[in-house]
Amino acid sequence: MRRYAMHIAITIAVIGIYSCGTGKKLDAANKQVADLNTQLSAANAQISSDKAAIDQLKKENIQYGKEAEDCRKAKQAADDRIERLNKHLQERGTSLEALKEKAKKAFAMLRDAGAEVHYKNGRIHVVLPDKLVFPSGSTKISDQGRQALSVVADVMIENPSLQALIISNTDSIPIRKAYPDNLSLSTERSNAIFRTLRDTYKIDPTRLTAAGRGRHDPIADNATAEGRAQNRRSEIIIDPGMDRLWKMMMASE
Repeated sequence: MRRYAMHIAITIAVIGIYSCGTGKKLDAANKQVADLNTQLSAANAQISSDKAAIDQLKKENIQYGKEAEDCRKAKQAADDRIERLNKHLQERGTSLEALKEKAKKAFAMLRDAGAEVHYKNGRIHVVLPDKLVFPSGSTKISDQGRQALSVVADVMIENPSLQALIISNTDSIPIRKAYPDNLSLSTERSNAIFRTLRDTYKIDPTRLTAAGRGRHDPIADNATAEGRAQNRRSEIIIDPGMDRLWKMMMASE
């Protein structure tokens, strides 16, 4: 009986030892499975993130492709406008170089009369001293002044795209005659040139702009008689009208 009881005890002990070892292995296996599940979840999250990034890159690539095509079309449209503009200028014979050559010949007599003619930023500047155009303190254009303006009118008539900005200036000595100040005198002198070009030489008034600067735009020192004489001037700035022509080309789209 005692031997039987001991056998049972040994059997129970062996089963216990075996069961203890199996439990540890099971726990280790479960932990490994849990670790693998964690790694799998992280991998799935990374895959989702990468897929979202790839989808975003695809969208951006499509957008960039559209923008590149839009830029290409815009450049082509601009090139087409420039080509039409150049063709239009050639047909009308109003290229800047051709205009300058014509103006040089036409304005030669103005230089002889004391006027200055120069070219700046694609525009022709005709500077008329007051003694050539107006009697002292007056806004009535002299006969010599009308002859000078006829040269300007001929150039504008020959080139219908040209526009003219007329700006008159005075020295710094206050006017004491019919006008309240030098600004009024300069403005009315520009208006007189405007009216002469419009009424006598039939220049379309939409091609003309008149303004007075009075004493506020000197080109020489008003402290000397020579400087004051230079400041008393009317300037006619002749513009080929490229802006207007460009707008016309744009409107033709």
